[in-house]
Order: sequence, then C-alpha cells, then structure tokens
Amino acid sequence: MNESEIDEKGKSIIINPNLGRPSILSIDRKLKNKEFETILLFISDIADADTFGKIIGKNISLIPLFDYKWSYKLIFKKEKKGLFSKWREKRFRKKRKKFLEDKIKFIDEHDLSYEGVKTLKSRLHRGEPIKTTIIKVENSSISHIHDISSLNGLNPQDFLIKNQVFGDMRNFYNVNLKFTLNKKVLNFLKQRNFIMFDLYGPNERINYHSIVVSKQKWEDFTFVHATDLHLAERNDRIYGIIKKWAKSSVKSSAEDFFKTVTKKLKLGKRKKDEKEEILSDIKIPLRKRLINPNNQFRQFIKLMNRKVLKNELDFIVMTGDLVDFTILSRLAKKVRKLKDTFLFKYEDSNWQVFKNCVLNLPTNHDYKGIIRGEELNCPIFTTLGNHDYRPFHYDLTWAEMYKKIGLNASEAIALNEMFSASPITAITKTISAVKGYLSDINSFYDFYLKFGNNLFIILNSGADSFKNVRDLITGHPSVTGISTKQVKYLENLVNNVIQKGMNIFLLLHGPPLNTGGKSLKINLFKKEGKRIIKKRLSEFKESLFRQLEKPLSSARIDGIFNMKLGCVSSNWEKLIKFCKDCCILTLAGHTHDSLEFRLEDTEDKSSVYDAPPFKLKKIENPAAIYYDEYSEMYTNAKDIQNNGPFVVQTPALGLGRYGHPETAGGYREIIIKNGKLASFKLHYLKR
Repeated sequence: MNESEIDEKGKSIIINPNLGRPSILSIDRKLKNKEFETILLFISDIADADTFGKIIGKNISLIPLFDYKWSYKLIFKKEKKGLFSKWREKRFRKKRKKFLEDKIKFIDEHDLSYEGVKTLKSRLHRGEPIKTTIIKVENSSISHIHDISSLNGLNPQDFLIKNQVFGDMRNFYNVNLKFTLNKKVLNFLKQRNFIMFDLYGPNERINYHSIVVSKQKWEDFTFVHATDLHLAERNDRIYGIIKKWAKSSVKSSAEDFFKTVTKKLKLGKRKKDEKEEILSDIKIPLRKRLINPNNQFRQFIKLMNRKVLKNELDFIVMTGDLVDFTILSRLAKKVRKLKDTFLFKYEDSNWQVFKNCVLNLPTNHDYKGIIRGEELNCPIFTTLGNHDYRPFHYDLTWAEMYKKIGLNASEAIALNEMFSASPITAITKTISAVKGYLSDINSFYDFYLKFGNNLFIILNSGADSFKNVRDLITGHPSVTGISTKQVKYLENLVNNVIQKGMNIFLLLHGPPLNTGGKSLKINLFKKEGKRIIKKRLSEFKESLFRQLEKPLSSARIDGIFNMKLGCVSSNWEKLIKFCKDCCILTLAGHTHDSLEFRLEDTEDKSSVYDAPPFKLKKIENPAAIYYDEYSEMYTNAKDIQNNGPFVVQTPALGLGRYGHPETAGGYREIIIKNGKLASFKLHYLKR
C-alpha cells in the first residue's frame, strides 16, 4: 500500500494547541534563539504509529500573522541619506512593489474593493509558510484528570472518546515538532512582544492562532479577563427584524398592536404610569438602545488590538458563556424541535459565530446594524459556562429579558413569533452542545498554564445545576461546580506543581462566592419581641467599618449573607479553601455583576446550607469573608499581597444585569509588575 492510498483512508486532526488553548513559546529579548521545539497532540483513526508518522510528516506548517501597521512602517519608513542612499531607495521600491502586490491579493481574497485599502491598517495578513520537521512520534495514552500523568497537560481526557467528539477517531499521538523562525518574523519581534502562527495540519485543517512566540520574561506583563460574551447569530438578526417590523402594517395599526402588547405582557395588571412608560419607549430610536453582544465583542477586539500594537497586552482569558445557546436560531423550527437535533453540525452552531468574530471571517448573511470587525491580534484561553451547554434559545419576553439588550415591550412582541421557545427546551443541557467547542476551539475542559513564576489554573465549572432549586426560583441559577476528580486535580497541582512564592490565579465561570447583592432578612430578637431588619451588602463594606473605627469582625459578611447563592454547587467548601490557601486572585463571571471579596483565615467558622430544600445539611465555610471594592482600594503589589487573597466577579462583556443594560461591556485588566500582582481593575467598553 503506497502513501497516497494510506492518506485516502486515514484521517488525523491536531487537537492541541488550538484557538482557545494556544502554545506559548519563549524567545530571548535579543532574538538569538531562532529554533524552537513544541509538542502537538493528534487524534487519528490510524492505529499504527509508524504509518501515522509517514502520513503527517510533510503536512504540517506554520503561517505567521503580521499586522498592517507594522508592514506599512516597514515599507514606507524614511531612510537616512548617505553613501548607499540610492541603493537603499532602489531596494525599498522593490519591497514596496512586492508588498502592494500581496496587499491586492489579500483584497481579492476577502472581496474588498480597492477603495477599502485604507481600512486594512488594523487587519492581519498571513506571511509565507514556515516549514517544520518532525523529531519524534509516539502514542499518547488516555488518562483521567485526577491522574498524576494528566499534569503534563497533553494527555487527552476520556470524554473525547466517550462522547465521540471527533467521530470514530480514538488514537492519540504526541508529535515533537521543530521549526526555525525566518528573518521577517524576527524583524517583527523587534517591535512586538509576540507573534502568532496559524497551524496548518493534515486534512486541510487549520488551528488558528495556536502557536505563539513571545519575548516575555513573565515578570512585567498584562492579561485581560473577559466573561459572559453570549454570542449568537440571533443577536445580529434582531436589529434588521425590528426595523422591518417598524415599517410593517403591524405598527400602522396601533390600536390592535397595543392590545396585543397589553395582553402578551399582562400590562392590564400594571399601574397606569408603568403602562405609559413601557409604551412610550417605542419612540426612542433603536440604534440608541439596542445592545448586540456580538457588536460588544467586536468592539472589545478593536480595543484589545490597540493595546497589542502598543505592547500593552499579552493574552486574554475568557471564562465561559462564550455563546448564548448553541443551535442557530435561523434553522427551521421543525429542525430545532427534533430530538435528534442534538446531533447538529458545527456549521449549524453558534460556535462558528464565536470563531468568525475572533477571526473576522465573512458570513453569508447581510445583517443590518453590525459594526465592522477586526481579527483579534492576541492569544486567548477559554473555558465553558452554563449557557454553552444549552442547545436551544430562550424567549426574550420571559421575565422581561428583552430589557437586558435595551429593547422595549413592543419590540419583544415583534420578535416573539420568530424566536419563541419552550421553557423546557430553553434550559435543556447536553454534552452535544459543546462538541463544536471541543472540536474546533479547545479540546480540554481543565488545564493550567505556567508562565515564569505565575500559574494560571482554568477550570470548567459545568452546566446549570438543578440541585439548588432555591437559587433557580430566585433568579440566581447555580452551576454544577467542581467534581471530585477536579478536586483531586487541584490537590495534584498543590503537591507537584505549586511552589512557595508563586502567583496562583484561578479562573472559572461559576463564582465560588456570591450573595446576589440584594437585601437579605436578618432576624433580631429584642425586648419588644422579634422584628425583621433588611440589610444590604453595600452597608458591609470593609472600608466603611474601618472609617467608623468599628472592629473588623463586624464587617464579616459570611454568617449574615448567604455566600453560596447562585454559584458553584458541588465541593463548594473545598474550592473556597483552595482559593484561601493557594490563590492570590480568583476570577469568575456568571452573575453579570461586579462583586469583590477578600478571604482570611479564621477559627470562628460560619456555615451555609448545602442545597435547600432537598438537602438541609450545613457546610462549614473555611474562611472569613469580607466585601468591598478592593480593585479600586489596592493599586500596588504590596497592598494586594498584604490584604489578599481576593475572589472577584467580572461583569458580562455581552449583556448587562437585569434592569441594568448599561452594565454590559465589563472586563478586568490584570497587571503583574516585578513578578507581583499589582492591579486587577475593572473597565468598561463605553466608560
């Protein structure tokens, strides 16, 4: 059997590194080291390692990504006059001609008009392929996350096989790869802190942004935490649908229309002033109100790209709810309701929307109200959130969720017929929903990254949890939490990887701590009898008690507030202990809110209920918990080190809180200086 015959029968895919879990390689500041080695993880239907090695031997290459700002500077920079000035000028004419030819080719490939050349400054373009050499190919055994062997980060977990994420392929291989940087890449690194590469593998598979060569020593660097993007193709359709509806006969027949709105939203039971307020919102222009999470992400990418061009950003971590739901809402209703829809393809999912936004790939639909995008010029690391496990969309009229994106009641009704949903299917969760994520974005649930003296642990906190019905009913749905295997994984990290003096960052979707930020009832007994007093979280700010010179113990919020409201369900107390004992900063999302907590050791333990009403067993809380706006209070490494550790929530990038759409667009910028955490301030896109 010759090689071509084998190739026709065999299929192999590089599953690591990938877009959501790139490999970052270090290069010295003087760029003396030009040769690099890295390990690729393959999955294949080829059972023999020798046969596999022969097939993929010449099918792997790296494509460097350059930005046009650097390219323009290189071509059009002014040369000093001197003895060889004429020769230099002639040389640059040739370079300029070659560059313009490449640029025109780029324009043709992306269906851009020649008038659009000026807009290419912010775009990335691909360079010439860099050839690779395979040093070694060996089988990679399947291991579980709680096994010590999984700590090397490259052993696949059994869920890829169990859930047939890659079809019938079940053979794993580690491939040691060698490559040498060319002169153009080295020149680029003279001005930039890092360069990204697309990884071209066999079967015409491209792992975008998956190899990164960085000059960082990881003593002074910056990363950004973003969460709750809630991307969906539906988001891009809403503006056009409503604008079309506004011109339709439905709007012209105002009397019938208002009757429909009143009936659907049960306005008849509301006060007159509230009715008028809801109906008067129709007059405010949609473009001033609508919050499109996809546009939020596109705007975020532009902002991050500007930071990259100034060498002010090294990577981004995105902690879940990357998509709002999985199956595209434009698919026929009959298809979306079928039970076998769980077998839907990646092309029919919002995972493709996420990838298209990151790469700024063109779509086949001309939706109105979409802002111009850019390809993200920065490596990202991702994990899953509870919405990522949901295959079906939800109805925007439920619980007035349309307010989260700035719509009014009438517009929600206009969308209802097209985007109506069943309450049961809307909260359905299935592993099939994340197959597109595991196959095309990041094939690992849990992993860690070690950059210098900094360890980043990224955990999957799971799908929606129905274990705690109380949280679900009160509008604060909890997530599954961490499993016993994940607890063992953390223990293995403590015993084998974590060293004294390390900066440990834990990133996950579901928050370890949450109070909901609402008033809670506290029962107090006095001489006159029992009375109920309402307290708000804002009244327990640690700085306020310090100003009033009250004892610090009075500012503790555990024991007064339910610290387990709408957060991780399983192994809650073990996670809190890990955050207290090991981490300097824990970053989470899920609540779309900004809450910041500080942990301390204590002998006076408080407790919380495990999962009422089904479990009334109390769990001991291993930490004293305080609340304040710590990211604003502590803005230097010394104060952060002396007062930590901190557990914080970052507001959603895509959607605001209920009743507060203006809180959308949040992200945190984390700065490390001289090897210490120096800042974790909160920022907003439009503030």
